[in-house]
Amino acid sequence: MLRAPVLAPNDFFAGVRKGLKSNLPPALRDFDLTRGHSRLLKIHYGRPELHFEAWHHTGDGRLEIGLHFEGPRPLNDSAFDYFRSRMVEVKAELPRAELEPWDRGWSRLYETLPAPQLDEHVQAAAVERMGAYITTLKPMLDRFLED
Repeated sequence: MLRAPVLAPNDFFAGVRKGLKSNLPPALRDFDLTRGHSRLLKIHYGRPELHFEAWHHTGDGRLEIGLHFEGPRPLNDSAFDYFRSRMVEVKAELPRAELEPWDRGWSRLYETLPAPQLDEHVQAAAVERMGAYITTLKPMLDRFLED
């Protein structure tokens, strides 16, 4: 089996963005985008502190895909509690999803994929998984924000 060529991080994440724009349902395609360091992509819908993220952990050879709560601690704690009470529903659609408190009072609902390098295979998996996270969790996030 031939290995796919390695993609530069900018090309990899540009492809993830384009794939999501093409594959998400029309109502979810109008997202905002921020890039952190070169191996990080954040997608949000008007609330940057509550964002979907793809992050390449080079040391572990993993790509993290998930929903991050990186706002003030009370917001993060409320989001954590809201999603914790819905993990049966979450896991029905995202069986590898894990919810955990994280650094600086933040929390994340996420999974990781093998990614020893950034290539077209990992990119396709990232588009598929991030699309699943957005289509599953965005409606729940909207309900959380309405409550």
